[in-house]
Amino acid sequence: MTEAHAPDQFPDELAELEDQGSTHAGGPAPAAPGSTLASLRDRIKNAKADLHLDLEVPRLDPQVFVRFRPTTQARLNAAGKLAGKLTKNDDGDIIANAGILASACIGVFEVIDGEEVSVDPDDRDGTWPTFGPRLAELLGVSTKKASDVVRALYLTDGDIISTVTKLGVWSGYAQEQLERDPEGN
Repeated sequence: MTEAHAPDQFPDELAELEDQGSTHAGGPAPAAPGSTLASLRDRIKNAKADLHLDLEVPRLDPQVFVRFRPTTQARLNAAGKLAGKLTKNDDGDIIANAGILASACIGVFEVIDGEEVSVDPDDRDGTWPTFGPRLAELLGVSTKKASDVVRALYLTDGDIISTVTKLGVWSGYAQEQLERDPEGN
């Protein structure tokens, strides 16, 4: 029979084990090459390197894609605060959602002959543009706001919202959380 503990307290035995395991101040415990720990660390590193989501920009032909990294809770919180500040602006929620897409963007690309290439016709093999000045210029938009560049690429506000939802769910957030955050709650 085990003793019950408050959820935020460790049993004495676990606290002692935790103290014993913290002998490597400032760094991870060493892992022998080929060990299970080294393998785990490599798998985590590789998974993080490949952690991205490619989403098609709706309604464009030929297709254009945006590669996203996972969005963060801090970014969702910031979007909620921004939407709250922009309540006088009818577009506050859309601007906040566009900001989420802009901050998570790795690059904008298309697929030509089975190859992922930049949407920049003068630099197909170069770095993919993000929601910044280069993409704004390519789209013929004069703006310094990333949210305006997002809105220039996506044809409708609904397309932006549905893309944020897909990105958020893929990032591990529940649908209900995503629906609350842009509202400033």
